[in-house]
Amino acid sequence: MTLQARAAIEALRAGVPNRAAIRLMGTEQSDIEHLFDSALAGVWQQHPQAERGLGIAGGFGTGKSHLLGYLAEAARLQNFVVSRVVISKETPLSHPAHVFAAGVRDARLPDRPDDPIAACVAALREQPEHLDALEDAVTAAGSGFAPAFAAGIFLLRRASTPADVLRRLERFFAGGRLSNASIRPALIAAGGGRTHSLKLPAGAELIQQSIRFLPMLFRAAGYAGWCLLLDEIELIGRYTPLQRAQSYAGLADWLGLAGARGVPGIASAYAVTDDFAVAVIEARADRDRLPERLRLKGRMHDAELALAGMAHIERTVRDHRLLPPNVTDLTACHDKVRGLYAEAYGWPAPVLPPAERISSRTMRQYIKGWITQWDLLRLEGRDVSLVSATMASNYTEDDASWDPEPLADPLA
Repeated sequence: MTLQARAAIEALRAGVPNRAAIRLMGTEQSDIEHLFDSALAGVWQQHPQAERGLGIAGGFGTGKSHLLGYLAEAARLQNFVVSRVVISKETPLSHPAHVFAAGVRDARLPDRPDDPIAACVAALREQPEHLDALEDAVTAAGSGFAPAFAAGIFLLRRASTPADVLRRLERFFAGGRLSNASIRPALIAAGGGRTHSLKLPAGAELIQQSIRFLPMLFRAAGYAGWCLLLDEIELIGRYTPLQRAQSYAGLADWLGLAGARGVPGIASAYAVTDDFAVAVIEARADRDRLPERLRLKGRMHDAELALAGMAHIERTVRDHRLLPPNVTDLTACHDKVRGLYAEAYGWPAPVLPPAERISSRTMRQYIKGWITQWDLLRLEGRDVSLVSATMASNYTEDDASWDPEPLADPLA
């Protein structure tokens, strides 16, 4: 436990909570926790009004990332595969393929450290009855899946399928394209050459099918679904107007808002700065201008989704905003960190005098301040006065291209 406590303290000192810090510190945001539990419980509901996610708003250092990490732990306890995606120039929210690829790269199983897709494929090859259910789902009338998904499941059933073909199928399930020259001989050898097609749709449609298929694969292998956590979505404030519009629509899709595709099996949560609604959506008149940009391109449905995404962010800032800590919050947090510090270093960390409460001071600043004071007391026997500053959000539009490089074909 001492090593775990040390890892937690070092993460808190750096201001980037790891799993040890998140588990040991917990959270007092019980309302958000209950809403998230409801989203997880309804993740496979089919009706169009079933939102499968929520948002968290707060200033820099208020604990958004810590709370997202706590929600990740809560999802793992409910047997979800969990991915955490930080929105960036390389992973823009306006590009579903890049968000999906980042989610696949970061996906973690709740019960083992194995590669999630490879582990699920291996488990399904030993459970043919679960493969039956998955095959029925992708071949049902109106399922919308390309025949290649059924062909892949057909090959999973065959004990004779070569290992390199299995690896290619895993990459396909992760969003890659199938190489006809590599897979067709295996289909023929397994007796499925005439009955199974490897025809694939265009890239944008294929990625949507892959997004729908992956949580079904996880479920067939025995997991509850896929939990996708999106951090730092305020970066879209630096996008060009059209990219912002596409990002708002993309957020609505991942959350399954009314009118969105709402992929069954995926629960999403996101974190955003608490001044985003005023500084970006209102200040730039995004509600009035951006949907019209999409309508001019004939994207009527995306225009409605963009409005829904903006409304959700505004509702999040209003209802799910992490407020500055009060006296009770500070006392409880101080006692938890003090206990961790004492255990981490085998040193009786003293109770520190109550810190001056300033409305702009964040919980991260309080925690780093306590740890620094204990460090100096433990190592040098002296106290220190601390000075903190608040970082301002930067929403300056960047005219440089935010279009990421095309995704590499996993089979290349």
